[in-house]
Amino acid sequence: MALENLVSVVFTDAELQQLDKAFDEIESVLKNKVINLSAKQRQQHGRVKYEMEVWVNKAFNYADVNPGLMPGYIDMDELRADHITHNQLNPRIDRLQTLLQGMLDTNLLLGTDLYSNLGAFYRSLREASKTNAPGASAIYKDLKQQFPGRPSAKADEQAPDA
Repeated sequence: MALENLVSVVFTDAELQQLDKAFDEIESVLKNKVINLSAKQRQQHGRVKYEMEVWVNKAFNYADVNPGLMPGYIDMDELRADHITHNQLNPRIDRLQTLLQGMLDTNLLLGTDLYSNLGAFYRSLREASKTNAPGASAIYKDLKQQFPGRPSAKADEQAPDA
């Protein structure tokens, strides 16, 4: 019985080089302009997206046309630059997130295909090693190391069933 192939995608060397060149160009533009926070640091900051975005834009517009109401300790020029850059990045982040999610989903399906099919290969090796098929025992023993700590009989039963 053939296993279902969830996805079939192939990239040419030229396509991979094109992707890498595009990533290089993106990295070049973003160099010294993006900040990388730790997970802990990210938790310390609120996200301005979706509903909050509407409020931020409305509040910014009020502040921009009512400078006399702005506290003196706020640098309006810096706030304006932050607002502009934030709005410039948003659609590009959305675009990259969509592309990244597609790559992640495709890679997930590719990994599932690999694991399912190689799990079938592994189970076939297990059976072949029981009949002393040439080379099967050595390969099975090598691959079996992925499932340590399991008693021998249970390891055979708990090996990847895809």
